[in-house]
Amino acid sequence: MIFVAQPIPGVLTRKVNRFLAEVTVDGMAYQAHIPNSGRLKELMTPGLEVILERATNPERKTPLTLKSVRFNNRWVCIDSTTPNALAEHIARKRMLPLFDGYSHIRREVTMGSHRFDLRLDGEGMRPMIVEVKSVTLVKAGVAMFPDAPTERGASHLRALGAMRSEDLDRMVLFIILRSDAQLFSPNVYTDPIFAQALTEVARAGVHMAAVKCAVGKRSIRMIGPLAMKL
Repeated sequence: MIFVAQPIPGVLTRKVNRFLAEVTVDGMAYQAHIPNSGRLKELMTPGLEVILERATNPERKTPLTLKSVRFNNRWVCIDSTTPNALAEHIARKRMLPLFDGYSHIRREVTMGSHRFDLRLDGEGMRPMIVEVKSVTLVKAGVAMFPDAPTERGASHLRALGAMRSEDLDRMVLFIILRSDAQLFSPNVYTDPIFAQALTEVARAGVHMAAVKCAVGKRSIRMIGPLAMKL
């Protein structure tokens, strides 16, 4: 799947704040939007190669968007909007067994007071609600989520768990936006509340899946499912 239409190579100068970075392109300094609310600590090291994309809105204060970073000789996508599009692509292509039989896919579906990333429907199938999580942190081969505490993330998990009486299936899909992970595990050190919520909803019948991806300068593709340890 193409996630950068016209990639612009650059170099990271520094992370200014949560959503702003300074970069250089052809020796010229620019500001770039970081489309990710995580800490991205190891990925925001000055001097790393980056891929940027020009903002479509000419009125935006930051002319560029930071899409990926080259870390440990591989590209890591940091755009947290990419996993939802990739999850839809994976569902439409039925690239995971749990997606077999679904023919109609909608994004950003509101149920109760929560909005979930995907709803899948198919003839003779129970509807499936999918919550997608974007993973960029890998340590010693273990992909971990989140890399910063997320009350919203735990709240969404609990909402999925509370749907057990409804006639539908539920799933949490972790998309690892880099290729060096061998295992997925919740980041209990950074957010024990999220980790506990994940364990609870798994016991409540919510399906769990993690997939890792190969990231290029323009495209991203699913390599395959990853083992999980909750």
